[in-house]
Amino acid sequence: MGLLSFMILMRMLSIPDFGKWVLFTAPASLIDMMRFGLSKEALVRFLSSPTETNRKYYLGSSWAIGFLILIPITIILWSLTFIIPEALNNSGYDVFCYWYPVLALINLPWNYAWTIFQAELNFKRIFWIRFFNLCSFLIIIFVAYFLIKINITVVVMIYLLTNFATSAFCLIKKWTGIEFFRYISWVKMKEVLRYGQFSMGTKVGSSLLKGADSFIISFSAYCGPVGVALYAIPLKYVELIEIPLISFATTAFPKLSKASLDNDQNKFREIFYSYTGIVVFLFIAIAILGLFFNKLFIIIIGGTQYMASLTEISYIMIVFVVYCTLLPLDRFTGVALDSLNKPQRNFQKVLFMTTANILGDIFAVFGMHYLFPELPVTTLLLFVALASIVFALIGIFIGYKFLKQEIDISFFEIFRKGYAFYKENTFRLLQKKIEKK
Repeated sequence: MGLLSFMILMRMLSIPDFGKWVLFTAPASLIDMMRFGLSKEALVRFLSSPTETNRKYYLGSSWAIGFLILIPITIILWSLTFIIPEALNNSGYDVFCYWYPVLALINLPWNYAWTIFQAELNFKRIFWIRFFNLCSFLIIIFVAYFLIKINITVVVMIYLLTNFATSAFCLIKKWTGIEFFRYISWVKMKEVLRYGQFSMGTKVGSSLLKGADSFIISFSAYCGPVGVALYAIPLKYVELIEIPLISFATTAFPKLSKASLDNDQNKFREIFYSYTGIVVFLFIAIAILGLFFNKLFIIIIGGTQYMASLTEISYIMIVFVVYCTLLPLDRFTGVALDSLNKPQRNFQKVLFMTTANILGDIFAVFGMHYLFPELPVTTLLLFVALASIVFALIGIFIGYKFLKQEIDISFFEIFRKGYAFYKENTFRLLQKKIEKK
């Protein structure tokens, strides 16, 4: 549904307005990672097997942290709208600075509900929260397209409304844990923040890995919002591919955490090998299809107004197809480190990756343009995409090195387990077909 909304907005909005939409959602995602990174991962780990008393104090303390973080964010962003309004408007960040504080307040309840259900492995309710949130946004923008003139302000208002409705739904169902707000413990807050400072850094770094590209492109007068809009199409492929990856990682984290808390290393290794191996082979298969159908994907996502740049965007798309095959190996080493109560190691890994990505993006956007000013925007975007492969390889190497220091694992075993899984299930499927005949 997020993909459908993206496709509709690309057709509804002008290219500059769509660039502003990307510049609203990308930094919003980054700051959300920071806010919820301080408490979400810690809550999932600590609520995996808590006593009822601990549960109340962990939830109450986490809610307090959520509100306290919101205050400085609001002050900073709204101050910028008064101090440098013209600069914000020219760069495309005016919409974000005006409206993100409102979004940050109204999406608190449904995000806390999500966290509680992840700890409880209640993914059915997580599905319904996300379904309600995305479905309502999709339906309203589709209907609004036929009734009113759509621009970036209208889209943001609809986005705020759907987030408010999702949070209201969770509050009515008493899924959020806000009723425990009075159970605030400084000890629990420190415990959550001690773990959360590293998981927050990891989340922010992970968000920067995706968002830094758009940020740096937007700061270039040569590329601007148009460059952001062109780059957003192949980047959407990455977001789409991450759906199964996030699903597997979200499911694996509480299971790995429980195995770690129980000090069951054999169980931990089994879960790690199985999840990582299955997703690696799945992504290789998806990559093969992506190489053949990349132009069709671009046309479906972007529509006819991007046909003039189809070939150039397809080259960027091919780079992202290769990049996506590396994602499972990187993501699951990070999840494993967090589960082993080593969030600082995962943070260090992401910090190396983010630094490499930002330096690569700066060179691609500004350095290459300075050296070769005649290069078209799409060629600069191609170099930005190539930087993604470099930082992914860095993440895999560092993550495996850190994980090896904590637990004895075999890189080869990941592929063996993945191959065995698909071989076994393919054999079962063929056997069933033979039995039916």
